Amino acid sequence: TEIYTILFVGSVRCVSETDDKMATLNSKISKAIFAVVASFVVNLAWQNVWRITSLLDIPSQTVLNSSIRDLLMALSVFIVLSIVVKPQKECLFLGLESNFAKGFLVAIISVLPLYIVFPIIGTINPDLTFSLLVRKSLLPGFIEELLCRAFMFGLFFRYAKIGFFWATLFPAALFGLAHTYQGHDMISSLAAFGVTFIGAVYFSWMYVAWNFNLWVPIGLHILMNLAWFIFTMEGTENAAGGLISNIARVISILLAVGLTIWYKRKNGTKVFSYTVWQL
Repeated sequence: TEIYTILFVGSVRCVSETDDKMATLNSKISKAIFAVVASFVVNLAWQNVWRITSLLDIPSQTVLNSSIRDLLMALSVFIVLSIVVKPQKECLFLGLESNFAKGFLVAIISVLPLYIVFPIIGTINPDLTFSLLVRKSLLPGFIEELLCRAFMFGLFFRYAKIGFFWATLFPAALFGLAHTYQGHDMISSLAAFGVTFIGAVYFSWMYVAWNFNLWVPIGLHILMNLAWFIFTMEGTENAAGGLISNIARVISILLAVGLTIWYKRKNGTKVFSYTVWQL
C-alpha cells in the first residue's frame, strides 16, 4: 500500500507547479477528482497498514503497534497532501497550527454532560488500563480526525470548495463503516454506522465553525472516547450506545452547538458563512 502511495505521489508531481501548490489543478471538477482519488489511496493504506506491523512482528493490541500504525498513516496523509500543498503549509491547511488550548477548552466544556451523567449512572471500568486508554481513545481520536476531518473533508471542502453537506458525505460514510465491526448483527452494525456517521458530521461542523481548529474535533473525539472506556454502563460496549448514554451524548452536542453559536454571535461572525447545499 505504501508503495502504491509513493507511486501515486510521484506520478502527479509531474504536473506544473505554482508558488502555493505543488500541482496546478484549476477546475473544481479536477480538484474534486483529486480529493476522491487521494481519499481512496489513504483509505487503502489505512485498511492495510496492519500488514507492516505484522511483518515487523510487533504484537497486536499494544501501544507500540497502534503508535507505529498511526504514525505510518500520518505520514501517508502528509505525503499525499504534498501533491497540492507545499510541505511547509500542510500543518496550516490541516488545522494543526491552530490554538491547542482553545480547542481543548471548547472540547472539555462540550463533553461535561458525559462526565456528569456517566459516573452517576455507571461504574468505573474494572478492565481499565493505561494501554487501553491510549489505544482506544488518545490515538484514535487524533488519527481519525487527521484522516477524516483535516485530510478527507478538508480536501473536499477547503481545497475543492464543495458545499459542506456534500463534502461531509464521503468522510462520514467512511468513518461510519469503520465502526460497523462493533455490531454483533445487522441491526447493531447499522446503529453503530448511523451514530458514528452523525458524529462525523458533528465533528466536521465544529471543525469549520471554530475556524478549522483541528484540536476542537480531536479534543471532542478523545474525551468522548475516554468517557466510553472509563465508565461502564448500558451501551458503552459499542459506538451505538444505550438510551441514557445517547441522551447524555445529545445534550453534549447541543451544549457544543450552543457554545459555538454564542461565541460566533459574540464575535460578530456568521454561523454559516459558507456554502452548505451547493456542489
